[in-house]
Amino acid sequence: MVSVVSPNLKAKIDVKILIAILAGVILFQIYLNSLENEEHEEISIITVSLSSQIITGIAALIVARKYKGTQIFGRSFLSLAAAFFSVAIGEIIYNVYLFVFGIDPYPSIADIFFFLLYPFTLVHLLININFFKVKTDFKSISWITVLTLSIILLYAYFAYDAIGAFDIDFFYGLIFISGASLITSVGIYGAITVRKIPLGRSWMLLVGGILLGTIGDIWYQYLEILGGYDTDHIVNLFWYTSYLVIIYSLYKHYKII
Repeated sequence: MVSVVSPNLKAKIDVKILIAILAGVILFQIYLNSLENEEHEEISIITVSLSSQIITGIAALIVARKYKGTQIFGRSFLSLAAAFFSVAIGEIIYNVYLFVFGIDPYPSIADIFFFLLYPFTLVHLLININFFKVKTDFKSISWITVLTLSIILLYAYFAYDAIGAFDIDFFYGLIFISGASLITSVGIYGAITVRKIPLGRSWMLLVGGILLGTIGDIWYQYLEILGGYDTDHIVNLFWYTSYLVIIYSLYKHYKII
């Protein structure tokens, strides 16, 4: 059985890697802006987006395999892998709609797979939280609820200000923001719960990645309301960074256990 709480110096987070991740995504955006060929730009964006999603899913599978003697953790990382493979499927469908058929992919079937990121990630978070903190009291539930609602209401305020009505675009975006805000709140609560153990550091990285993804999701939904999203928009940097930070968190987790 894999030990999940034993001390390990490998739990230390290398800040240089985080700086390298940030520098890498910024340089990629600069590279995109320098391209004059639109087709090359599209290929570059699709390649980076899809490969980072698939690699994140594979990394989660590798951690799940290492937990083969601890079934509960194996399931949690299988769920995390499913989350990012779902996003990858959504990415493929999105780009087929956009570049093959020339159809606006918002909304589309791809959104179903993008949304699956939230329930699968939530399952992963809850399994780990339930293991490290058996009892979830009223105070913790209230804390999660308040933070989740705060994020939702913040988006709702700006969305309504932009649209001026409670229409289908408002509520459609709100569905995704609700999922993103919930996994962010639960993730932060989990980080507080496990912060004192070696795995707490890898969890902090995971939550950081989720938070960056949530920022990207909120910004994207707002851009879609305004009709201002394009495939080379800077909001993509939040998703790229999110995937890379989560990959790093999975690497650290793998080295610790």
